[in-house]
Amino acid sequence: MSRSNTLSILFAIIALVAGGGFLVFGTIALAGVTMSVHGWIALGLGIVVSLALGTGLTTVLVISRRRGYDEAAYNAGGLAQSDDQV
Repeated sequence: MSRSNTLSILFAIIALVAGGGFLVFGTIALAGVTMSVHGWIALGLGIVVSLALGTGLTTVLVISRRRGYDEAAYNAGGLAQSDDQV
């Protein structure tokens, strides 16, 4: 296994352990905290808006790539690939 793969796996493990520790700490420290109806509505709207924004931007990215707009911008910058580099 290469060094970069080992570092990537190590970083992923550290991130998972840190996330799990944060989850356990939050569950213990915030055991008595409740959220009002307004908080749940705000949370729901935040999730919906975030997902819609992410979906919209991803859709624009895919459409732009499929219609060739990316190549036009790439070629306009003087960075066009020659035929032998394909």
